[in-house]
Amino acid sequence: MTLDLYQTALRYGAAYDELSADGVNPRPHWAHLMESLRTMGPEELGRRWSRAERRIRENGITYNIYSDPLGANRPWKTDLVPLLLPANEWRFIEAGIIQRAQLLSLLLKDIYGPQNLIANGNIPAPLLYANPAFLRPLVGVQVPDYSYLHMLAVDLARSPDGKWWVLADRTQAPSGSGYALENRTIVSDVLPDSFRDSNVLRLAPFFRAQRDALINLAQCDNPRVVLLTPGPLNETYFEHSYLSRYLGFTLVEGTDLTVRNRCVYLKTVDGLEQIDVILRRVDDSFCDPLELRGDSLLGVPGLVEAIVAGNIKIANALGSGVIETAAVMPFLPGLCRHLLGETLKLPSVATWWCGQEDALDWVLNHLDSVVVKPAFPARGMEPVFGVELAQAEKHKFAEQLRARPYEFVAQEQISLSTAPVWESGHLKSRGVVLRTYVLNTGSGFVAIPGGLVRVSDAEGSVVSMQRGGHSKDAWVLWDSPVDTFSMLHPRNEPVELRRVSRVVQSSVADNVFWLGRYVERAENIARILRAVIPRIRRADDADHGCLLRLHGCLETRHSKFPKAKDAKPNSAELEIEMISLLIDSKRPDSLASTLKEISRIGGHVRDRLSGDMMSLIGKLRDCIQPDERVELLESPAILTACLEMLSAFSGMERENINRGSGWLFMSLGRRLERAIYLSRQLREITTPLSARDWSLLECLLEVADSSMTYRTRYYTTLQPLAVLDVLMADETNPRALAFQLNHLVDLYEKLPRYLADDLQAMKEAQSTLRNFDLRTLSYPLPGATATDSDSDGLARLERFLRELERLLPSWSNDLSSRYFSHARTFPISIGQ
Repeated sequence: MTLDLYQTALRYGAAYDELSADGVNPRPHWAHLMESLRTMGPEELGRRWSRAERRIRENGITYNIYSDPLGANRPWKTDLVPLLLPANEWRFIEAGIIQRAQLLSLLLKDIYGPQNLIANGNIPAPLLYANPAFLRPLVGVQVPDYSYLHMLAVDLARSPDGKWWVLADRTQAPSGSGYALENRTIVSDVLPDSFRDSNVLRLAPFFRAQRDALINLAQCDNPRVVLLTPGPLNETYFEHSYLSRYLGFTLVEGTDLTVRNRCVYLKTVDGLEQIDVILRRVDDSFCDPLELRGDSLLGVPGLVEAIVAGNIKIANALGSGVIETAAVMPFLPGLCRHLLGETLKLPSVATWWCGQEDALDWVLNHLDSVVVKPAFPARGMEPVFGVELAQAEKHKFAEQLRARPYEFVAQEQISLSTAPVWESGHLKSRGVVLRTYVLNTGSGFVAIPGGLVRVSDAEGSVVSMQRGGHSKDAWVLWDSPVDTFSMLHPRNEPVELRRVSRVVQSSVADNVFWLGRYVERAENIARILRAVIPRIRRADDADHGCLLRLHGCLETRHSKFPKAKDAKPNSAELEIEMISLLIDSKRPDSLASTLKEISRIGGHVRDRLSGDMMSLIGKLRDCIQPDERVELLESPAILTACLEMLSAFSGMERENINRGSGWLFMSLGRRLERAIYLSRQLREITTPLSARDWSLLECLLEVADSSMTYRTRYYTTLQPLAVLDVLMADETNPRALAFQLNHLVDLYEKLPRYLADDLQAMKEAQSTLRNFDLRTLSYPLPGATATDSDSDGLARLERFLRELERLLPSWSNDLSSRYFSHARTFPISIGQ
């Protein structure tokens, strides 16, 4: 192996130009495309590209740059001009990457199996055992050979002399194939004639092979395959969602799965469904917080135990990230001869692992010509370009290398080949890297024809999507007939009509349930604020007391009031509290925080909501600027605008969402939250009101948006029993408590697997409320002739409302346990 360890740095001239050899005339395989672009002209190309960019925005194609203020809403950036690869060149690349996939698969099999390569000195033991990506719990675990490396991504660049070399291997959860597919769809739509005339190899057969390989990996009839994603905040979440739909697999997060009896199950509202295969996009160590990384919130507790038991197949196998390090590259030529009996067809860029003394000495002597990276990516470190270091920094960095040499790897600094890109109506030259993919089908390896081309953001800069780079399509120009198979249904053929709803995962039901609750909570807070704020400065002592009682209905534990128990807050303190409830982002019970939660939860289920609803959620988030100074007189207008948008959300919920299980849970959340707040507010009337407290009735009607309903029946005469009738007992009033209980019972009965005990508890509450005959109650009225008040009846009503406040959260907890977490539930009951 000695000859393979110490590579001489490659020296070449200027970067390779993909388009032209002489800077004037295009290469033969580029001639047709460039002539087509010239014929269309800049104006037509600009028009077509504007249409493509509009499609990207409308379809929600995104890539999350973590430091970008747009975050997950940043549109995917692609380019109009594809990278062209002639047939003979692609055949060479394909053979090289397939050989590489075979080699790396055998390497993984040995590392987690007999470890003969370590014992025989083919690879250094420290390179393996010092690597945090080496997962010791998986050593000796039997997995199918073709799930060790189900898919490999290889980053390729062209050397200045036109040869291809490998920059990196992605072995644990390769990303980008979905974006390559989306790029193809976009560019072929912009340049349909050029695409057809160029005889481009299609991508669909590769994805068909991937789908079949994953299904066959299960080795059972009717297998359940899922795609495991880290979630909506991940940089490539759109791709996960897009691929899951395209392949026909369920997209899940770690919280969607649970391990029971060493088997993995998908939590759905219909119950637990056993999973056979997981296509994962979560990094190795995050997949199981019990066995691997304890602080992970992305994985499935007990997953490793299920793998060891052989009850679940993972693609790629856990632990495959151990060979993702560039430190393996110097050993690949020798390993290829040892394991395959062949010469390595595609060379790696010159690489030195500093854990070997001679390699370290060479790197220290040639620091100006290399880029130093972490040998183990989990360590976290930005690449260091030796040529950019000042002399003092260079000496300091050299000491770091000598202190921990095994943690560093050096690679020669290279000049990327350049290709034309369309920018601002002109063709410009940018550096490119081709990421291509190899699939292990179980009966052999196949490569995607082309792949994802990543483009630098400026000439000569590092290619990185996280640093503002973008992408382009890659066309393999074939020299024989191509397979025109498509996984999309042809437009000219009729489709089979069906109305089968897709499975609703427990996490989706959980999120839409709480989306409904938070929307209702935000509306209640906004209505109380709008009722209280305009009255603060003109309130006398009696009205001030009513406003404090109305504030008490929020039952906040984060009040800004003085902590003294006997001190009654004055108007100035109430004003400070109301503004805090409006804009204070540090208060979990503030309106600003509640709207932020609506936006967060909406982001988790954005693929289940319409574009209009997601746009409205974004406007709701921005309608109140947290922690921004707001004058008291400005607040009512802000609150009215917020309530208008919340009303628009209610309209969309009723008119735009299919009446499936998702809608049932959202509506349950809204009715439940409204019933809880109504119970609190109605209790304020069960204690006889004095003349000083009479204005509270007007406020309660305003908060419930039932003032007009009351006036049409009773004109302007305010009476407690009449208010109770409108807000509690009127089953035709959507703002009444009885209306909420009736709907909760109806909605709950439509859920699968509902609990009879919980349904009975809700029906008992419904029946108890109906049996309260408000006409038999005698409520003491100020200034009226003294009569015996029905204190016992009011006390029973007050106890019922308190019991209902206890029942509703308990009922919600049982709902969560049965449908979301699939844990044990306990009976609940309403007090008599």
